[in-house]
Amino acid sequence: MRHLLFSAFVLFCLTGYSQERGEPATVSTSQETVPAVERTRTLTFTQMGQPNGVRLSGINRFVDLNSGIRLDELVTRASLSLRVLYPQGMRHDQSFVRVYVNNQLSGLSQLSVARAGVPHTVEIELDPLLFSDFATIRVEYDGTYDSECVDPGNPTLRFDIRPESTLTIGSTPLNLVNDLALLPAPFFDPRDNRKLRLPLVLPVEQTEASMKAAGILASWMGAQAFYRQAEFELLEAASPTRHTIVLTKGKKMPEGMSEADIEGPSLMIVSAKENPWIKHLYVMGRSDEELLQAVYGLVIEGQVLSGQKALVKKVDLGAPRKPYDAPRYVPSNRPVRFGELIDFPGQLEVSSDKPRASINLRLPPDLFSWAGRNIPMDLKYRYTAPSSWNDSLLNIEINNSLIQSFRLAPRSEQVQNKINIDLLGQAELTSEEALQIPAFRVGGNNELAFAFGFMAEGGGSCTRVSQVARGSIDPESTLDFSNLPHYTRMPNLTAFANGGYPFSIMADLSDTAIVLPANPTSLEIRSYLNVMGLFGQWTGLPATRTTLIVSDKPEGIGTKNWLAMGTSDRLGWLNNANMNLPMVLNATERSMGLPPAVQWLKGLWQSDTELQPSDSARALIQTAGSLGAIVGFESHLAPKKAGLVITGTDQDSFERAVAALSDYGDVAKIKGSVSLIRGDDIQSYSLGETYISGALPWWLRLRIAFSEYPALIAVGGALAGVILAILAFGWLSGRASRRTKGN
Repeated sequence: MRHLLFSAFVLFCLTGYSQERGEPATVSTSQETVPAVERTRTLTFTQMGQPNGVRLSGINRFVDLNSGIRLDELVTRASLSLRVLYPQGMRHDQSFVRVYVNNQLSGLSQLSVARAGVPHTVEIELDPLLFSDFATIRVEYDGTYDSECVDPGNPTLRFDIRPESTLTIGSTPLNLVNDLALLPAPFFDPRDNRKLRLPLVLPVEQTEASMKAAGILASWMGAQAFYRQAEFELLEAASPTRHTIVLTKGKKMPEGMSEADIEGPSLMIVSAKENPWIKHLYVMGRSDEELLQAVYGLVIEGQVLSGQKALVKKVDLGAPRKPYDAPRYVPSNRPVRFGELIDFPGQLEVSSDKPRASINLRLPPDLFSWAGRNIPMDLKYRYTAPSSWNDSLLNIEINNSLIQSFRLAPRSEQVQNKINIDLLGQAELTSEEALQIPAFRVGGNNELAFAFGFMAEGGGSCTRVSQVARGSIDPESTLDFSNLPHYTRMPNLTAFANGGYPFSIMADLSDTAIVLPANPTSLEIRSYLNVMGLFGQWTGLPATRTTLIVSDKPEGIGTKNWLAMGTSDRLGWLNNANMNLPMVLNATERSMGLPPAVQWLKGLWQSDTELQPSDSARALIQTAGSLGAIVGFESHLAPKKAGLVITGTDQDSFERAVAALSDYGDVAKIKGSVSLIRGDDIQSYSLGETYISGALPWWLRLRIAFSEYPALIAVGGALAGVILAILAFGWLSGRASRRTKGN
């Protein structure tokens, strides 16, 4: 009996333990059944922001490389493969390359006299335990050529790292908790610097509302990805090997759920059955309206979500946006502090080892500067003052062009400086191109840089720059763009390809209509999502108020800017509409408007009526090649509103035209009103009629007219002289008449 009681007690305890620990036991079994496979990622120096490689010396002794570690991965191994070249003449037994990971020494390699002067590869193993979140890998060169004294400026101290050098990271996936508070991770992880490639599953029944919901979601992901960019892939079902977002109206439920379990607009995150570290986010609703509300809840209220499932009861879209208030834009209606432009603390701090600080400026592409209307900058800075006047300098650059240079004064004579930056140039209106945004680098960004040069003090061959010399640009320094009006000549594909202008004037795209053909193909939907991702990247906000029209006879565009997408045979309404297209494209015929120079010559003897577009005013080409096109023009529905078409003669060329907007090299070639894409070749033209977006003060327009047409100055001067002569004659005649009557 005693044995029976003891056996029953043990069985009871084991049963209780099993019930209490049942969930972890199930997960463990699943992970043992499908073991996690190690993933390897290799990044070149080019991908880590060093496209030209790195040149280290006795003055610039180190370079910092950044590599984010995803929240859902655990680093198991890491190594650097440096393709290097260094000269002979050094004390190689006393010269080293040190590698730090998050300021902890992780690897060390001594230079070899046998390999001096010959390109070779240096392999350095790194401690994987030091990699977490954002990992900073510092490669430091410590070279010497003399046992007693070293001049850091000696050319013998040189260590070149080629751009094909790589960082290899091996990792295993982690099974994150199913919690909406982690969003947008793991679908987008800000620690991952690679391009976001996100699979989506859309509802079986496609409607305008469900596609609009998918577009808003894509724009939100594009805003999160920013410079990494976002690319979307359409799947029929959630992937067992990739994080996937599923939009559903009750047709594709997570395992164990039915349509009856959906109480309304809902969000739910679950693990894939095969691989529990793979997550699926379900955005659910019983109708189109509820699905759209669930997406609004995700993109607007995402920061307050928590738990595995959430019911979106109500969403407030907020007040309508104001023009040019996109978070990506530098405010252009008031002075802006540098502190508003920095991405992280310490961004404006420099030292003798890291003498350069910079900030990025993304400006609305229609800011207009003319005749010395510079951008005032109130600059405040601090630095370790030299003991006396020397050649210590502060150089200020915009897009690698020197603006102004200051000598760093001794402490007794330190002052604050106010300067003007001629950021947008002065001679913009000598030609049509002058009305486009000048001086913008690839992607529409400007880089404003501050480089401190600390001069060594003292004398003798062992003179070195103090390692404690530091400088700082005060975050209270300001830039003021408020004196620049918004004015540019359209169409302007450069402004569109670099920042989505003019659609991005309203950050939520409330003044934009996207037009797709009826019954859009998978390629057209994917292209639409990729373009919406670009809008999010350009503005920094989800396009919550955009209008989507899916029709072969679109209605409802009204007075909005509009963008149409699809292959040329699917956009037949463009040819039937009363539009002045600069180019007509189909599978066998392509017609382009005459060049502006020809139009101008014809205008010498033809009236405006005779110059209206006609079939004879076009160059007609018959050919059967694959050709993509991006075409801009004035909307036929409203004056001073943009129409833009992204198209191609076939699916491949259409896809290539959309992809060109995501390639920084291609973006630099897109300009004018028509860009033709044929394979890797992009040719741009300025064709058709132009129109003005924005406005200038009357007095500035008068000055511009006089600058463009100097003859007006002579005519105006002659007229002014005649008027003054008439006035003087009348006044003198009156006086003479009064004097005569008086006599």
